Amino acid sequence: MQNYSIVTVGSETFYECLREQSTEYNLNKLDSFKQVNNLFKTYNVQDGFVFLFFLDELEKIKKNEVKKIMFPKIFLSSDLKNFKDYKKDNLFSTFLQLPINYVDLEKIIKLSILKFKFHYQTKVEVGPYIIDKNKRTLSLGRKIVKLTEKELDIIIYLYGKKDGATKKDIMKDIWSYSDEVDTHTYETHLYRLRQKILNKLKDKKFVEIKEGKYFLNH
Repeated sequence: MQNYSIVTVGSETFYECLREQSTEYNLNKLDSFKQVNNLFKTYNVQDGFVFLFFLDELEKIKKNEVKKIMFPKIFLSSDLKNFKDYKKDNLFSTFLQLPINYVDLEKIIKLSILKFKFHYQTKVEVGPYIIDKNKRTLSLGRKIVKLTEKELDIIIYLYGKKDGATKKDIMKDIWSYSDEVDTHTYETHLYRLRQKILNKLKDKKFVEIKEGKYFLNH
């Protein structure tokens, strides 16, 4: 089983806060971005990482160097303008404005790891269905539904939430606290996803709602 380490890059204070939490992950602290390459020289091939880059406390990072890190990356800053240079061509990246509490951050970390695992699986079984991530489809036998990126994200997210997730959880975790998303946007995505599956696969219970929580019924 792959072990994941949370690597803080640039914030001594945040690292100490993480140490005080009851976390299931290993913790590593780097003072500068230059130390990332040294970390890779010693890591086990079975290990995995989630990097937390605290841009307020780091020197300017070269965009091309950041792109080479093929692990989940979470950029944190009190100023949204600092994200501009890193939003393009960064796989497995999330951008969070500070301050943020640990409970919310842990959800983002878990979702980042889940998406990372899915990336290296071309096809994933969800009950009787098959998700083809390369083609971005959900299929049942010869019946196929084409998914948007956000629809795929919703399925992956709920797949990892065996106890279900509230609307607020989904909006926060999938859209990463973006101001661009509102309740209407979320409900539109979910409605279209459920209608696609109902029309093409004849399954009206693929996503169920129970006591205010959303579940995959598989």
